[in-house]
Order: sequence, then structure tokens, then C-alpha cells
Amino acid sequence: MEDLLSQIHGAIDVREGLPRPKWDVISAWVDANADTASLDESWTQIARDWLSRLADSLPLDYVVLESPEFLLLAADDALGQRILASSERARRVILKTLDGVASVQGFGKHVVMLFADIDSYYDYVSDFYPDEGEFARSGGMFLDVGYGHFAICPAYGDNYQRVIAHELNHALLRHLPLPLWLNEGVTQFIEDVVMGSSYFMVNHEILRRHRSYWNSRTIDAFWSGDSFYSPDDGQALSYHLSQVLFRNLMSDFPKKVNDILNNANFIDAGNSAFLSSCNVSLADRAAQFLGDGDWAPRDDYTVSDA
Repeated sequence: MEDLLSQIHGAIDVREGLPRPKWDVISAWVDANADTASLDESWTQIARDWLSRLADSLPLDYVVLESPEFLLLAADDALGQRILASSERARRVILKTLDGVASVQGFGKHVVMLFADIDSYYDYVSDFYPDEGEFARSGGMFLDVGYGHFAICPAYGDNYQRVIAHELNHALLRHLPLPLWLNEGVTQFIEDVVMGSSYFMVNHEILRRHRSYWNSRTIDAFWSGDSFYSPDDGQALSYHLSQVLFRNLMSDFPKKVNDILNNANFIDAGNSAFLSSCNVSLADRAAQFLGDGDWAPRDDYTVSDA
């Protein structure tokens, strides 16, 4: 199929030597030129063209690989094929485990960019965070901008399958207005389901750290999502507490999990969904693990808070 991007005037900017699609321009062109029956293939072809241009712009020899549901940019063909196979499996497991919650809505195949070196990874993702300065090290991220896609970094070794399972779960929940704590809680749990293994644990030392850190001020940052970006111990404890709360939900109210995920909203950190589905508040759920305290969320979190 011919290069669709070449037909769309002004579709690509080039910044830092890399092609940056202008998704508003591209989307308007697709709306005007593609019929409903061809939307999925049109977007997939645009994604192929985009990855091909990116491959040509990177310093190493990258290839664009494809499976039924994924497009992958990689510098290693054999590794890329393994990643595609594990990505297809992860998608099947997530959709089965979160049946009725996870959604495949949208057009085009999932796009995964598997960078061969750390510098290329950060050169690419820095365009999405122009004011951030230095980045915290990460294994990858789901970039929910324009054509949502995954950027994977080799910074933490070769555990790509776990990173993709994590980020793919975020992608399949992107249609829900979940509070960040609940989104991370379910995503870390599902990551373990996909991998068939877990690093999660709770012991006396971890419990001591939680009970020392959380108070009415810090817990409010947890419910709003701010603590997940905290420069102190709060970031690690936030990810861990989100797992604790979600795993306890799975244990105590397994039949209510889908209702909560489908109805939770970041505006009140999901408190109304817990009250209507389980007749318990988030303060009750936090107290179960943290002990007595002022754990109640506000009911007025804004988009910027979340």
C-alpha cells in the first residue's frame, strides 16, 4: 500500500532529527478521506509509515515488524519477534482477565517502539515532556497522545515483557476516568497475572514504612495522584499502597471489582464507586491496612490534580 503520510500535507514535523506526526492534521485528513469500513486499515497504514520514517531517522538499523494486533519498531529482528509473540499473549490475558472492563476501542494496531539504547529512548520521549528537564529512569511508558503508543527503554535490562504487560494494561483502560491509584493498582496486579510471577510482598518493615509516611496530607496526595511523582519515599510507597488496596479489594469483594473499575472517577478518587458497590469508603479501605487515621479523600479533585 502506498505511503499515506506522503498524501497528507503538513502531517510531519521534524524535531531533534526525529519525525513527529501532527495527529490533529492526520486525524482531519482521515475523517475526510477514509470511509468507516477502512478506518482500521487506514490508521494501521499511517502507523506503518510513521514507524518506517522513524526507523530511517535512528542511528542503528531498525526494522518494522508486525503481528495480528501489533506493530513493532526494533533493532533486533529475533528479539522483536519474541516481543510480538509475548505482546499478543499479554493482550489476550488482559482482555480475558478484565472482561467487561478492558476495551479495544479505537482504530489501528498497537504500536510498540523498542529502542536499542537509552539515549535514543530519551531523545524520543523528551518531546512529550519538554519542560521536565531530567527524567526519572524508567523501563517504558504508554504515551497517550494522538496515536497512543508504547516506548520501551533498555535501562533496566531485558525484562521487556513485564514492561509491555504493564503499559498495555494502561492502554486497554484508557477509556475509563480512573483515579491514578486505582489504575496503577489494577495494572500492577494484571502485570503479575500476565507474567505468572510477582515481586509484591508485605512484611513488618514495609508496614512500618507505610504507617510512618502516611498522614492526612500525604494520603490526600495519594488520592489525587500527586504522590506517584513524589521525589521522596512517597513514590515507591504510593505504587505499593495502590497494590495493597487493589489486592485487598480482590480478596474482600471479588464480584464487585468490575463495577468499581467501570464506575470509579478521579474526581473523588473513586470513593463514590466504593460506597455504591461495596458500602465501604476509601477511608475504610485505607484504615484496614494503615490503622486509624484521617484517610478520607476530598470530593473535588481536578484534572490537574489527577
